[in-house]
Amino acid sequence: MADADAARSGDDDADELVPEAGRGIDLQPDVERLHRAIRREPRDPVEGREPMPWFFTAAIAISFIWGGWYLGRYGGEFNRTTHLAFASRQPAIAASARAQNTAAITDPVAAGKNVYEKNCVACHLSTGKGVTGAFPPLIGSSWVIGAPETLVRILLNGMQGPVEVLGVTYNGAMPAWKEVLKDAEIAALATYLRQWPPNAAPLVTGATVAALRKADADRTQPWTAAELLSAPAVGAMP
Repeated sequence: MADADAARSGDDDADELVPEAGRGIDLQPDVERLHRAIRREPRDPVEGREPMPWFFTAAIAISFIWGGWYLGRYGGEFNRTTHLAFASRQPAIAASARAQNTAAITDPVAAGKNVYEKNCVACHLSTGKGVTGAFPPLIGSSWVIGAPETLVRILLNGMQGPVEVLGVTYNGAMPAWKEVLKDAEIAALATYLRQWPPNAAPLVTGATVAALRKADADRTQPWTAAELLSAPAVGAMP
């Protein structure tokens, strides 16, 4: 019986400490004490307010220092005439272009050799004999030393499909050069190929190239062997 009374007395004491027991105990001081630890904690970080990494700051500083050095070294003292150097070089560039054009007219073989070495030697080789089965030879080929219109048309618009050269059939593709080479350059290249020993065909003029370029201006596809054999000559064109 005494134990029961003690247990009941303990329950009463516990109820006095719990607000839900309805005893009307004011725990405001305890709430404030419990929240002190929470208030001492640092606030949660807010997105967009994180501190910038030190290495990023250092990279920006180095970029500014390097940019200032570069402008000071290569800025030409910020003189606008320094940056117009190309204008002063234009006459020399135009003179060089005129000299090359004159060389193509006065010595088309030398000019054509220069064009060949820059654009054709990779496929047809420095000997002009090409690669059997892949790139046809230029020495002794009827496509080169025959009618000048044939060779010029091949150089302007290219050639594709099977073609027989010196008894060997080639089935590759020759690129078009009309967007790369001018009339004088194509005429010089054709002349060089037609007069490359033992070839001894007549030279090709820039007027012939210009006439064929105009006559075939609407053509977008490479020529085939059959089309070239049936194409009209320059004298037959209007």
